[in-house]
Amino acid sequence: MASFNQITLLGNVGSIETKTFSNGGKIVEVSLATSKTWRDSSGTAHDETQWHKVLIGGKLADIAERYVRKGDPLFVTGEMTYRQYNTKDGVTKTAAEVRTQSIQLLTKGGFQQPGEQSQAPVPQQLPLYQTAAAMGEDDPSNDLPF
Repeated sequence: MASFNQITLLGNVGSIETKTFSNGGKIVEVSLATSKTWRDSSGTAHDETQWHKVLIGGKLADIAERYVRKGDPLFVTGEMTYRQYNTKDGVTKTAAEVRTQSIQLLTKGGFQQPGEQSQAPVPQQLPLYQTAAAMGEDDPSNDLPF
């Protein structure tokens, strides 16, 4: 039986950190907040924010490192992954991570248009929808060190 693993997120960047490895590879780790608002049966409004750990590798890491900033809206597609690790205390924990396949740089009002200026200006030569496949990468997760 065939299977499919893809996640799509649209949210705001909380933190961004670049990790460079001894082999010259790098990943950009982004915390991405998605939010929803709803009213319960009594009419009381509720807000809920979920934080997602997003790993951007390969050539997309260069783009993210250069243009993505805290507070920016970001559209991400990727693969949902889970990995286990041991803490210093010997406790096994599981980390949920999104390994990106594509990112879309956005403005506060929507998708970034060529020539538009935002907090992090995007050069005109950067395609609007930059996928790893379009950049000549078959599997962007190959650049991740784990």
